[in-house]
Amino acid sequence: MYTPMTDNLIAFGQCPSCKAIWPTRGSFLADPGVRLIGYSVNFTDLLAGVFLFRHRCEAIVTIHAGEFASLYDGPIFGTPQTGGPKCPGYCLRADELRSCPAHCECAFVREIIQLIANWPKRPEADSPALTRSGRSS
Repeated sequence: MYTPMTDNLIAFGQCPSCKAIWPTRGSFLADPGVRLIGYSVNFTDLLAGVFLFRHRCEAIVTIHAGEFASLYDGPIFGTPQTGGPKCPGYCLRADELRSCPAHCECAFVREIIQLIANWPKRPEADSPALTRSGRSS
């Protein structure tokens, strides 16, 4: 079972390559140097699935879907439709970011993808992510 990050962590996320730090989920999502590029599903625990982001330094930043679950307030269906006649198979392709039309237990994650992909980005000059040393990235 996925366990969300705790409040006592110093930052929401950090780039594994350039070490840029995002102190909050909002700062991460609003960073114009961060772009959602995929989702790797975990069918056993959907919140443990991983969103894949490309950072401006070209590194891949991975963050569990559970860290974004509170953004969604719509319906969550209880039955998987994966592989069934109404399933378009989007969850099976990491680079597929479209919403899912099926009433499937996985569909809410596809809606979170839409929220992330359409999150307003701040202007490039406003409050960029900080490097580990505290410098702007």
